[in-house]
Amino acid sequence: MLTRNLSCALLGAIMVCSALPAQGECGLHSVRGTWAMTALGWATPLQTPEAGPVPIVMIGVAVIDHTGRMTGPGTAVWGGQVLDYELVDGTVQVNADCTGTLKYGVKLKGAPAPVPGQYIERMIIIPEKHEMASVSVQSPLSKPMWLTTAKRISPAPAPVTW
Repeated sequence: MLTRNLSCALLGAIMVCSALPAQGECGLHSVRGTWAMTALGWATPLQTPEAGPVPIVMIGVAVIDHTGRMTGPGTAVWGGQVLDYELVDGTVQVNADCTGTLKYGVKLKGAPAPVPGQYIERMIIIPEKHEMASVSVQSPLSKPMWLTTAKRISPAPAPVTW
């Protein structure tokens, strides 16, 4: 009787464990597509740090292809000034544990060239929800302090104009 009970308990445990979903590995396939992005925070301008942090909000679309190349338009409001921009030289690096890094440049609408330097954000991918969250860690213009959230609006990368 004891052997039969132990056997049933073991079989039940195996069945329950096999029914649980496995932790999927993330990769570029986890971020490929078209994403709606919003950001909220502050930025302290490097040219005038004594002025203190300036509020910043952003909204945009990021298009990420199968190689991790990232492009897309957006609008930022920095201390009340509206700035339309385009992401340039963007790359996405994804780790198997669903963390990663966004690196990109920004070209302001009407400017002859991109802003010198690179933005870097550390991110977490939530593949089951088709979401990403990131925090800024480097900006060529300021000490960045913003959080970005993204929701995939299409699994296919598609050109977007603003």
